[in-house]
Amino acid sequence: MAKVLLVEDDINLRDIYSARLAAEQYDILTASDGEEALATAVRERPDLIILDVMMPKISGFDVLDILRSTPETKDTKIIMMTALSQDSDKQRGESLGVNKYLIKSQVTLEDVVTAAKEALAA
Repeated sequence: MAKVLLVEDDINLRDIYSARLAAEQYDILTASDGEEALATAVRERPDLIILDVMMPKISGFDVLDILRSTPETKDTKIIMMTALSQDSDKQRGESLGVNKYLIKSQVTLEDVVTAAKEALAA
């Protein structure tokens, strides 16, 4: 069973996405801020991280940068899911090594599930 770490500071979104991904038989871990995300990622070594950008303590971009430079997590599949829709934000995520960049207002719950399946299959 694939292990997915969902990093989202909005508790309602975290609950909705967790429930939907759990329905796909993924083992779901959650974190509500960047510090918790980093600690959980290194400790649990998830197969996929779905990462918000605008969070307390450490931003998703900084989390991504740290994960990519940490030996235990450098190859972990990471999907950024954010409200930031500027091309410069997407380019920043891609330059830091994100596998996929999703804009919350432009995707459905099913799009996120599909992206997770594709990332895990890659």
